[in-house]
Amino acid sequence: MHASSSVSIVIPTIRTLEFLDVWKNQLPGVSLYIIEDHPTKELVTPILDGIRVHHYSWEDIHREFGDDEWIFSRKNAGIRSYGFWKAYQDGADVIMTLDDDCYPAGDQLIAGHIDNLSYKAPASWMSVYPDPKHLYTRGFPYGVRDQKQTVISHGLWSGALDLDAKTEVVSGKLNEKPYPPLRTIVPSEVFFPMSSMNLAFARVITPAMFFPMMGYDPSGQPWGYDRYDDIWAGVFAKKICDHLGLAVVSGSPFVDHRKASDPGANLQKEKTGMAANETLWKIVDSVKLTKSDPAFCYSELAGKVKFPRLPYFDKLRRAMRIWAELYEE
Repeated sequence: MHASSSVSIVIPTIRTLEFLDVWKNQLPGVSLYIIEDHPTKELVTPILDGIRVHHYSWEDIHREFGDDEWIFSRKNAGIRSYGFWKAYQDGADVIMTLDDDCYPAGDQLIAGHIDNLSYKAPASWMSVYPDPKHLYTRGFPYGVRDQKQTVISHGLWSGALDLDAKTEVVSGKLNEKPYPPLRTIVPSEVFFPMSSMNLAFARVITPAMFFPMMGYDPSGQPWGYDRYDDIWAGVFAKKICDHLGLAVVSGSPFVDHRKASDPGANLQKEKTGMAANETLWKIVDSVKLTKSDPAFCYSELAGKVKFPRLPYFDKLRRAMRIWAELYEE
């Protein structure tokens, strides 16, 4: 990964796009994918100098996917998966995604994520020095350094932390100051709560970055789960990264999260998925993968994982296979 890599940024939204004005100086040369979570385009497509803007809504998903449009969430930020697919189709080397309540926090967003994705992570050992330069301190074996390609860059937040609603209701809203620059490697065979608010990944891992259906289906029927789209996507993607010997980093670049959602409403949305979230990662962890390509790994995972015997998970298995088939072709 290098500075000349083509970068696409996917932003799902139902709100005003005025927040993009504060980002425009950081985005020259990128392709911006606005995924409007409405039946048709209600928001004005922004005109930003030097930025290619693609604006989609439900009607575009229906036009392209027809009977399979149901795999993309409605009334849920997981609809951003459609933007990942469009960016991939257009040849993006790096696909980033932001939420519409995130603002600059002093870090250079694109440069920071590209730097992370350029990093060759160590195998078997964990560094204790979290600076992005990731200097290997005394005693770190030379034979395990710089061995693993980094494919997911998980950026963090100042301002409002991305807490689950139950924690936020109990602890109150926590507003954190920006941290010094840092980069930590998520250890192999360890899962992490992947937030999609400030996230980037390499083109090669796109087949593993499908966000499960949450919120509502195209007919307006609730899926029964909400706000676990990025979390469960992270579980699936990390399983595949570990199998393929690929690295995930977390830390800088930071964004300023000015939370727009209500914790009380979020608690209601999250509670139906809490029990499943306690066990899903264990079920995924028990799967033995054999394939050597992300798309085929994702399809294999869909076939082997012993999901709960519920209609939702039957549909999720089918959706995962449809997503994988896009890349297998």
